[in-house]
Amino acid sequence: MPHIKLDDTGIFYILHKSSAPAKAGTVILVHGAGGNHLSMLWIFDYIKKKYGGIFNILVLDLPFHFKSAASAGEDILNYGFSLKYEDGITYYAETINALSYKLFGEGKNYILIGYSMGAQVCLKYASLFLNNVKKVMLIAGCHNTGISDSFIKSLEKSFDGTIMLFLRDALASKEKNILNGALTDIKRTPRQAVINDFKYSKYYSGHCRNDLHIINRGKIPFNLIYSKKDLIIKDKCVIELHKKLTGSVISDIPAQNHIDFLYENYAMGKEIDKFLLT
Repeated sequence: MPHIKLDDTGIFYILHKSSAPAKAGTVILVHGAGGNHLSMLWIFDYIKKKYGGIFNILVLDLPFHFKSAASAGEDILNYGFSLKYEDGITYYAETINALSYKLFGEGKNYILIGYSMGAQVCLKYASLFLNNVKKVMLIAGCHNTGISDSFIKSLEKSFDGTIMLFLRDALASKEKNILNGALTDIKRTPRQAVINDFKYSKYYSGHCRNDLHIINRGKIPFNLIYSKKDLIIKDKCVIELHKKLTGSVISDIPAQNHIDFLYENYAMGKEIDKFLLT
């Protein structure tokens, strides 16, 4: 399996290489809280099928998630679990930069697509590595996720029950089979890493103002994709982010829930087409 060692942490990734590497752009896909590369595979395959000749496509498991956790030793996992909350989103962004440098070298401009918490990682990446970013798409993600202290405390006290309630809202469903399948997916990542994701995201929500200023100075184009039916990321937040990002466009698409953006969504495919071709 493809892993790259970064400071003793093994990062799992899948890379499609364009048939014209000298001229190809590169798209990097970033998953959400508690997620992994599997949740981004429909988008990966969609871009590969339609535009694989002109784009490299990279998807990864963020550090301590799924196969990036399985490849790391216990000491590395403990390091990840002890990261300060203010360092988490930054660490993820820096990991993506280190991985892309290893794979593609320096002086490259990337197209970023981030889902849910991955949107915050993309915002941080754009602010830290302004000259490495060509454009960014944020899917069902926002600068301020509205995560509460009570939700995080509940996760720490009763993980399965609390995450099940979160998944019920994310899927807009009470069906046990659907929810149990989603719970199985999120449990591919160690429990503490999932909890930390929500802590990192909460911290970033209150400390992202400077990142937005830097991004605006760099005039990076952003596409913001959301749905009014999403019960996790509220449309009010995405509309607010659109106002804060001077180089952004915003699209409300008919996704039925927070997860629906990622699985054979016709409207999502059309947004990806417009984003990549303009």
